[in-house]
Amino acid sequence: MNRFTALLLILLFYIQQANAQVTEFENWKLARVSELRSEDGWINLAGLLWLDEENIFLNQISDDSLVLSDRAGKKNIGSFQLGNDTVWFNFNSKLVKNSKRLLPTKSLQYPTENYALGALYYDHWKWTVIQRGGLYAIRLRDLTHPELKNFTGIPVFDYNPNFRVVAFFEPRFNETMEIPNVLGQLIEWKVMGILRFELEGKKYELTALDEAGKLFVIFSDETSGKETYPTGRYLYVNYPDRTGITEVDFNFSYNPPCAFTPFATCPIPPKVNRLPFALEAGEKAPVGHRKKNGSF
Repeated sequence: MNRFTALLLILLFYIQQANAQVTEFENWKLARVSELRSEDGWINLAGLLWLDEENIFLNQISDDSLVLSDRAGKKNIGSFQLGNDTVWFNFNSKLVKNSKRLLPTKSLQYPTENYALGALYYDHWKWTVIQRGGLYAIRLRDLTHPELKNFTGIPVFDYNPNFRVVAFFEPRFNETMEIPNVLGQLIEWKVMGILRFELEGKKYELTALDEAGKLFVIFSDETSGKETYPTGRYLYVNYPDRTGITEVDFNFSYNPPCAFTPFATCPIPPKVNRLPFALEAGEKAPVGHRKKNGSF
């Protein structure tokens, strides 16, 4: 094999690699839209109702509104029961008797093995129970939400291979960090380690947290509040190989749920994860995203 042939093969290899990255990126963009529009996505959220020992009754006050109250209303769907670290829901016995859809008399909504197992349905509504800062909230979904039709997708920067960098992962053990969310609550997160990388000859680092068994990075940069969402973006990173090496591909940086709904409880980037440069990669701020309202 002569030198020219060898160089040609190397060039073809890099072209194939680049094409594969772009294809993966295009598929990721499509998957993001599908995920947001899905039943457990963020577009159909219709409320975040905070639960306490008094306001336990779930009442329908209009075709498009459910509320928590301290007493059963005319259109009462049921009531929540708070136990020791548990939340149950008891459907109104009249609804159970008259409903065309099979409704459980009593159901455990928190905790469950996974998020989906705690979901309940009534009419075009779906709800689950989440816990934030020691408080319980009802995450309410309208499965016929008008935003599902209005959602046109997410603007994204073109794929830029320069923002796909090699990183060394330095693990941390038995370390946690308090991360604030948009509600002002401090949530304790498990720190997995530090990602160290270089970009344009300068060294940077990001703290990686544990999220569903993955390396999770919450960060902001100099595009935040301009081209990208004000409170920052999120990114998953693959676990490192045996030598501690992994890749951080900022092209897959995505918007927090708060960019699409006022009813999310998004964590905010810690100070150590505020990058001092414009990271023009990944998702941009959604066009016409819903403004701050209530628990946004």
